[in-house]
Amino acid sequence: MSSSTIDALVADCSPVRPIAPRHGIALVLAAMAGTIAAVAALFGLRGDVTELRPPEMVMMRSGALLLLGAAALAAIAASVRPSIGERRDGWRWAVAAGALFPLSSAVLMLRSGQLPADLVMGPDPLACLGISLAGAGVIGGVLTAWLRRGAVTELPRAGLLVGLAAGAFGAFAYNLHCPSLSLHYVAVWYSLAIGLSAIAGRLLVPRMLRW
Repeated sequence: MSSSTIDALVADCSPVRPIAPRHGIALVLAAMAGTIAAVAALFGLRGDVTELRPPEMVMMRSGALLLLGAAALAAIAASVRPSIGERRDGWRWAVAAGALFPLSSAVLMLRSGQLPADLVMGPDPLACLGISLAGAGVIGGVLTAWLRRGAVTELPRAGLLVGLAAGAFGAFAYNLHCPSLSLHYVAVWYSLAIGLSAIAGRLLVPRMLRW
């Protein structure tokens, strides 16, 4: 390639400001805060949560959801500024930790030899699924819009991570209202919400990130 060709290719180029991962993290946190505010305004928060004395199950599922969302978000933030030799896979361990809920539920059901349908269905399972996914849609939309400004190279992986992060944070917002304290309820409906969000992210987000 001649120097004149190179000069012609770069003639219209201009420097741009590198995208800052902290901006994306701030946007997602703001979107999650807005989702929590919407849940509180429309459905109300648990009384023990507003009194800052949540039960053990609420604290456990809140911690697991925040851990999964934060780990996926950290991996996404790193992907907008790709570099050689750096890869964040901590989100895989967070997924494994979250999988302890459905695994524990399955072990308990096998030990008892019965399906506790009343605990699995619990109060308003469709509300759990719908509200969690609605929150995930808002958070995932904000995250995708921010990612479009970056240089994401692994589009399928980015889409999966967007779905995981959005699903975890959306479920966390609903969790502050959720009246159920059943492990089986969390294992089925929270896992389903996050799983559907991850699938949607994997299928839809890469199409929106094409250069």
